[in-house]
Amino acid sequence: MAAVANARKVPNTVLFGTGEYTTGWTGGGSSKSDKSIGVVGVVHFDLRTRGLVGPRIGLCGRNGKKFGQIREHFNKNITFKGMSTEFECYPPEDVANKDDAYLDALQAFEPGDICSVFTPDDTHYEICLAALERGLHVMVTKPVVKTLKEHLTLVQKAKEKGVLLQVEVHKRFDPVYSDACARIKDLGRFNFFTSYMSQPKLQLQTFKAWAGISSDISYYLNSHHIDFHVWAMTGIAQPVSVRAVASTGIAEKILGRPCEDTITLTVVWKNTEGGTGTAVYTASWTAGESDVHSQQRFFCLMEKGEITADQCHRGYTLGQDGERFASLNPLYIRNKPDAQGRYCGRNGYGYLSFESFVEAATAINNGEMKVTDYDFDLPTGRSTLKMTAILEAGRISLDEKGREVTIVYDEAGDPASLE
Repeated sequence: MAAVANARKVPNTVLFGTGEYTTGWTGGGSSKSDKSIGVVGVVHFDLRTRGLVGPRIGLCGRNGKKFGQIREHFNKNITFKGMSTEFECYPPEDVANKDDAYLDALQAFEPGDICSVFTPDDTHYEICLAALERGLHVMVTKPVVKTLKEHLTLVQKAKEKGVLLQVEVHKRFDPVYSDACARIKDLGRFNFFTSYMSQPKLQLQTFKAWAGISSDISYYLNSHHIDFHVWAMTGIAQPVSVRAVASTGIAEKILGRPCEDTITLTVVWKNTEGGTGTAVYTASWTAGESDVHSQQRFFCLMEKGEITADQCHRGYTLGQDGERFASLNPLYIRNKPDAQGRYCGRNGYGYLSFESFVEAATAINNGEMKVTDYDFDLPTGRSTLKMTAILEAGRISLDEKGREVTIVYDEAGDPASLE
């Protein structure tokens, strides 16, 4: 059996985006958030250690001159026993600015390889489309794109090329959220859902290059719980209309330009067995500092019961001299090594999201599975269309002073357009 396993071809990897979530480096040093060594980079370095991805890992941004500092950051802060942080640079380290460096990176990798896209929201479409056209499997952070039209185009391109398009919505891999999804499906018709997710005001300094310009807080954070709710409602209900409202004044003062503080989407859902339900999704990036970096919780009322989950409070706290009191969540990602200095974050849902993508891409490459086999198990491009429809409808509603926006479906039951 070992010989058969070793014969499987594994993909090489290119990581688009060199910011906080990928590297943990923010330009002025390690991030002050819970992602001080990043997530995407260290996870892929460990996947390489395990032999689940090939030896080549590329890092691609716009400014090659950042890579020296990123390499120094990795060498200083990612020191797990047996883990190499070596990576290829796109553009080269002597090139200051190259907006189309992603095209060079794609040409350096082969069809069947994999990539992750963690770049500003307004760049997702062009990078993902080029990667799919090249024949790479694509993992893209939420939101996939900002419009349903672009999302549908990517889904069609992935189908045409026979490759996997997956969205990095790691809440699906949290054991509590996964269990809640399964239990919700046994509780009859949908009635009411509310969620809240936030980031502290200080995070606007990290996001200042794009916050309120290329995207908003609803796309950035509401997407998490919208995806979870869409997933839980599979076969039960579908969203039919969206209205949005926003609070303002705080982010604008910090950034010196218009930018919503908090965005709330109110969505009407239609049950397949009759009746309607209402969902209220709220996201903010003007919260105060607290015991957690990001507040994140939901309540769901169904016909036969209700479920509440608070993802950031696990009953595990830390009080430490010189540091603020903290509620810890190693179920997401663990950066503390074991007694022998080895990385041991493999069970975190921030890790499992990427592992599932790598395993699926490898199975597809080796002819063991078809891309369509994953539409029910993973957050694929097709299975996340309703998330994008809700998010874009919310943006349209905000821009048009709270107008109700209707989601129109095709014969297959997928969102086709907004009215």
